[in-house]
This record gives sequence, structure tokens and C-alpha cells, in this order.
Amino acid sequence: MTEGPFTALTRRSAIAGATTALGLAAMSRDAYTQHSFDKNKLYVQLRGNLDGSDGLWSYSGAYWGKPQGEIARQLFRVDGYSLNTMVLREDGGVDQKMIECGFWQHPETGELADNWTNPMNGLACEPKHFKSSQTLSFDANGNWEAAESRRAAMRHFEGVIVEPIVNGPVIWSQERLITKAIRPEPDPGTDPLTYSGPVASGTSLATYKAEIADLDDAFIPTTLHYQSMGGWYPWMRMGQRAGVCSFELVGRKLPNTDEIPERTRAFLEERHPGFIDDPWG
Repeated sequence: MTEGPFTALTRRSAIAGATTALGLAAMSRDAYTQHSFDKNKLYVQLRGNLDGSDGLWSYSGAYWGKPQGEIARQLFRVDGYSLNTMVLREDGGVDQKMIECGFWQHPETGELADNWTNPMNGLACEPKHFKSSQTLSFDANGNWEAAESRRAAMRHFEGVIVEPIVNGPVIWSQERLITKAIRPEPDPGTDPLTYSGPVASGTSLATYKAEIADLDDAFIPTTLHYQSMGGWYPWMRMGQRAGVCSFELVGRKLPNTDEIPERTRAFLEERHPGFIDDPWG
């Protein structure tokens, strides 16, 4: 028996599928034929804007936790807002500057999770709502250019802008970042449960979707699917217990700040006054 993410292939369906295998293979080749799209330019168009103006994003979803040997469970609802400025360089490379704010919420009530009992260990925790920024660069082939300061701390890094996938009138651009970094030893007296070990690894998978018919427009309506794999946050107090956490987010690019969802806007105005009007300040 072979199982995939969306289907479970039973013996009956396998027999039926075998009778149409040639037809399905032909359809698959046609659906995923690569067209002459510049993957770096497309990435800039979908994630940001070619004119250099900020790409505004709202996203919502869930955050999951899975200790080794146990089932995954949803730990939080997540809502966030991000901006990115994209530059398509003359040499074909891409420079990106991004900033975002996100908010942890109790999945049952939707209330901000300023205090939280970790269901994986029963301990009281204080989640840290996130405000973070990053800069990334990719070369003309879509490979991540890591700054020397980051290379020194990395045991492994790779990042790539993936070749576009076309299916009928729809096109997808993907960004994949995979890292393994050295984590410094904690200061003496630090709660040992906030230290998850000497190595931090992460996988970040972002997929941007748009209609091919919109690609000539200045603003391209784009949707996002984002998934990650990483370790425990220090405030989760999981120590060096084996396991993994994962974001599961969907979102859309906004034409202006008026379209920030009311819920996210309320969180931003309460916790980060002025951020909407002056995010880079």
C-alpha cells in the first residue's frame, strides 16, 4: 500500500489506476511543462512588487508541536502581517528585506496567549509574540547568497528560488530555505528547560500562487502557503526533548494597508502602535 499526502492508494484503486496510467502520465507531463518564465523575476512579482514598493501580506493558520513518538497537536492559532521590499538586480539576482509581526492565540478561544500551559509537559509558559526582520539575497541562478557573518555560525545552509510550476492558467513560485546553525551555550543560571541543545535546524517552505493572466499588471494578486519544520522555542520550556514544531499558514498579498484583516489590525494597534504607518521606522 502506498499513501500520499492527499490520497491513500488501496489495492482496488491501484488496479483501476493501472488501466489509465498512460493517460495520467501524459496529463502530468502537460500540466507541469515548464514555460519560459524567469524564476527570479516571477518570485519578485509574486512575493513583492517589481517597482520596489512594499509587498504587504496578511496570513493566518496554526502552529503544531510533535514530541518524538507522540502525535502532533495544534498548539496555537497564528495571525500575522509582514512587509517585504524586493529588488531585481541588473545581474539577475534578488535582494529582499522583510519585517513581520505575528501573534500567538489560544486555539480554542482565539484570545492572545500571553500566558499558556504547555500541553506537552504541563508547564506554565509565557509565549513571546514575534516581531522579526531579515535580509536575503539570491544570485542569478536563484541560490541563496549567505553573508559571511552568517556562514561562520552555520553548519549547513541552502536556499533556492524554485523553477515555476504551471498548471493551466495558474503559476506557482517557491522559496526553500534549509539551515543548521550552532547555538551558543546558555549563560550560567539559565533555566535549563529554555535551552534545546547546541544545534538549531530549520526548514522554511513558501509557495506563492497567481494567475498567469495577471503577470503584466503592476500589482499581482497572490496567495501564500507556508510550512516550516523547526525546534522548540525557548519559552516553550521543552529542554532537549526530541521533537519538531511546524507553522501551517495561508495568506494573501494586500494592495494597501486598508485591507489588513480587522483582527490582525487590532493586535497590531494594541501591541505595536504606529507599525502599520511606519513599519521600517
